[in-house]
Amino acid sequence: MKKLFLILLTSLGLMLFSCKKKALENMTVVRDCTGTYLRIDRKDYRVCNLEKLTTYNDGVLVTAKFHKLKECNGSGMNQIVCMMYHQHEGWIEVTEVK
Repeated sequence: MKKLFLILLTSLGLMLFSCKKKALENMTVVRDCTGTYLRIDRKDYRVCNLEKLTTYNDGVLVTAKFHKLKECNGSGMNQIVCMMYHQHEGWIEVTEVK
């Protein structure tokens, strides 16, 4: 019985620590004629909800939190862009910016 309790307690502890929320990360705002992106670790993520970054200029370092999207239905989708290609890792929704 003690072994079962110890195994259960250990499993519960591991599950609680593995479900941490993602912390705020330092990123760079990248703007060009193709859209608005956040760059982290040399990877660009296209921003779907542009209203979160309207006060930040190109090249500014920000601390932000985001989650990836399968598709964008926000203001980033309606942005008029040029026909140039900008490689990115997909759409994101910014949830917090500092």
